[in-house]
Amino acid sequence: MKRMSLLSALLVGIVALIAFSGVGGASNMGNLVNKACSPCHSTKRICLNVGVKSEKAWVATVQRMVDAGAPLGADMVAPVASYLAGMAPGSGPVCD
Repeated sequence: MKRMSLLSALLVGIVALIAFSGVGGASNMGNLVNKACSPCHSTKRICLNVGVKSEKAWVATVQRMVDAGAPLGADMVAPVASYLAGMAPGSGPVCD
């Protein structure tokens, strides 16, 4: 039983590492941002703040959007905020 739990935790960790690593991580995060945010407003609104807001400010913004109904899990607020804070102005896929 203990071995199965350890194996499951390891598998989850590997999947998370792949999802947030350079193996398509930035592109996947950008696509996630597009899907979660564009039903309510254009991505232009996001791009106007890329390079302007700090990571702390992005956390507050993303959390406010999640609280307002954005389809994003609470566990994704910090990774999305980090992604947005690290984006270069005008970069894709969010600002294409």
